[in-house]
This record gives sequence, C-alpha cells and structure tokens, in this order.
Amino acid sequence: MANPMISEQWARFVLPILRKEWDQSMNAVASPMLSLMGVQSSTSSVEYSQGVGTFGLVPEYNSATAEANGAVIQYDSFSPLYEATFTHKEYAKGTSIERKLVDDNRTGQIVRKAQILGHSFGTTRAYHAASVLNNAFATVLGPDSVVLCSASHPVSTTNASVISNLGTTALSYAAVVNTLIAGTDMDDDRGYPMPSVYNVLYVPTALQAKAYEIINAIGKPGTADNDANFLAQSGLRVVVDPYLTDANNWFMIDSAQASMHALWFNRVNPELAIDPSGDFNLVAKFRGYMRYSFGWDDFRFIYGHNVT
Repeated sequence: MANPMISEQWARFVLPILRKEWDQSMNAVASPMLSLMGVQSSTSSVEYSQGVGTFGLVPEYNSATAEANGAVIQYDSFSPLYEATFTHKEYAKGTSIERKLVDDNRTGQIVRKAQILGHSFGTTRAYHAASVLNNAFATVLGPDSVVLCSASHPVSTTNASVISNLGTTALSYAAVVNTLIAGTDMDDDRGYPMPSVYNVLYVPTALQAKAYEIINAIGKPGTADNDANFLAQSGLRVVVDPYLTDANNWFMIDSAQASMHALWFNRVNPELAIDPSGDFNLVAKFRGYMRYSFGWDDFRFIYGHNVT
C-alpha cells in the first residue's frame, strides 16, 4: 500500500530539504564586489539615488561682525549632482524532481539538483556585481552620462570642469602609489579637498600574485635597495575577483565610499518555491526567483586602470 505522504504530499515534503541545500549552495558562492557594495532592500519597482555637493569649509564665527551685518549664522545650500535610477530586473530558473526519486530514496540525487541550482543563483549575483567593474571603461553609462572610470567626469551639474578616475598603467608598485596619491588629491565640487582613501587593491586572478607581492614585500618591490615598503604599512588589502573578465585591468577602491555609492537593491530576496504548474503525481517543478538592481550614483569610490 502506498504511503499517503509520498503519493499525495511528496513535493511539499521534499521542498524544505531542497530549500536548505539550495540556500547553502547559493550563499557559498563568494561575491567579492557584492561584499563591498551598499546592499539595501527595496519596496518599489524603481529606486533613485541623487548625489549632492558639499557645504565647503565652515567660516569662523565672529559675533560682532555677524551682528553688524544683520546675521548671526551663515546659511548654506549644496549643489545637486546627478540622479541615478535603479530599475529592478527579475531572474528565475527551475528544476524538476520526479516522484520515483523520492519513492526510491534517491536523496543524494535530489540534493545535488538543489545544490547546482543554488550555485547558479549565487554565481549570477556574483557575475552581476562584478559587471560593475567589467563595464567600468565602456558600455554602461552612469548618472553623469560617462562610464564609471573616465577622465571626463563633470564636477557637478553646474560646473563643467572634469575629474578623472581613469588610468592606463599596468599593475606595479609605482602605479599603486601614484593611484593612492591621485585619490587623496581629489577635490569636492567647490574645489576643497575631498580625498578618496583607497584601501582595497582589486584585481583579477591573473594579477593576484603580483598584487600580494607589491603589498606584502618587506622591502620596496622591484629594487635592489633596502628601502622600506610604504604599502606594507598603508592598510591596503588585496581582493581577488574571479569574475573579472580582463586579465590586465585593476582597480583601487575606497571601501567606505563604495558602501555608499556602489549600490545593490534587493526587491525580492532569492527564494525557492514549488511551481504550481507541475504535475505533483509524477513530476514536481521547483523554481528559484530573485529580483534586484545594481549600479552606482557617484564615481569617487573607485579608480580604474584600463591596461592595453
């Protein structure tokens, strides 16, 4: 006599097992860029983020002068920068489980299907997060109408002067030092210093050994001198992303600014559920689903080198 739980409710019986394995496999996929981004939840179909300028320096308060001028405190306003739009997209994929796998106690095969599907979802998220950098030099335009790493970023909507966060130098000790200096020399929209403090050296797998040597060498790399390695004490860390598609391009990132300006919005967190279109008597369909958007609203968190 057939077990009623197996014959009528077997799909729902299997779902918790699938969901656990799917979730663990998905979250086991490392996403280096996603770990640096500002991850937020969303309740709308579209999210907007607008940059703003600074207030500049705070003037000295002089009560006698202020009273003579008829004002006590100087009130200021910032200049609006550029608005970024984040439109969520849907992602879905499923797998099917035959009833006979449950009848025959083929748990291993059932689990493997869930794990592979979960890995696919985790890889998709990691791939999309890395695409922010893979498209940093071409294709995808930011809110200021130029690509993420460019020599032509306008200072603001009212100031046509440009700022560069683009280099073309191959990875080396000198190139890393010069990029650190370029970040700390950046100014705000009023011309006052607003340094980007790059603390992450972000590289593809092909450059991981060189990056490690540059940062961790006791002496200055590439020289016969006994000079100290400045970068070894700089707090700079190496992050390797296997989802970067170019073997020569590399980046410097200010992780504090990245969490504010490289954004990821989860409209619907990844989920696994039974697809009601399945025939529960013989085959049950299980589908994963997620909905999100990602991008950036300001470029100052990163400096990229497009190496030819």
